[in-house]
Amino acid sequence: MARQTRPWFMLSITHGNLLQGGGLLGSLALLAYARRLAVPHPTRLMLTSWFITYFCNHAIAHWAVGRLLGIRFVGYGVHGTTSPHWYPPGLRWLFCHIPFFSARTDGASLRAAHPAARLAMYLAAPVFTLVTGLGIPCYGRATRIPRSDTLLVGASLWFIPMIIVESLRAGGDLHRAWREVRGIRDRGTRLV
Repeated sequence: MARQTRPWFMLSITHGNLLQGGGLLGSLALLAYARRLAVPHPTRLMLTSWFITYFCNHAIAHWAVGRLLGIRFVGYGVHGTTSPHWYPPGLRWLFCHIPFFSARTDGASLRAAHPAARLAMYLAAPVFTLVTGLGIPCYGRATRIPRSDTLLVGASLWFIPMIIVESLRAGGDLHRAWREVRGIRDRGTRLV
């Protein structure tokens, strides 16, 4: 089992949801404003929207899907990256010091949940990250925000190692999701 990252501090679910939800709404407002024709620096607004979304979408997606499927949470941890050794030295230092949110599950609730519920919760965050992270530059392209193509290429290249790390790292969401798929498959063969 993967070692859980020790948070710098904890936030309640309410405060964490307010911060992340506010960030996501603010990000959407910036993006909507960026598409106006007379706005100065629309590319900067789109890029700012992308960064805000990147830092606010992951943990809240775990929480939303997990709660919908009956998994309880104890709060949000705030800490640097959970996988510093995957970054090169300069980025490693940066990502160790940038605050990320992590949804902290109630252990008993997580263990009691059906494997399909855990699978959906683990998949929710990487899927939402990909949808928003690629959706913003696609929206920029559709609304003719300058350099949207560049952001789309950059975001796509950024997400390739993210998917690899999340798949290979024992604590990665895609690794955990695959473990649940295997559990569901094994459980199904035992029932037959």
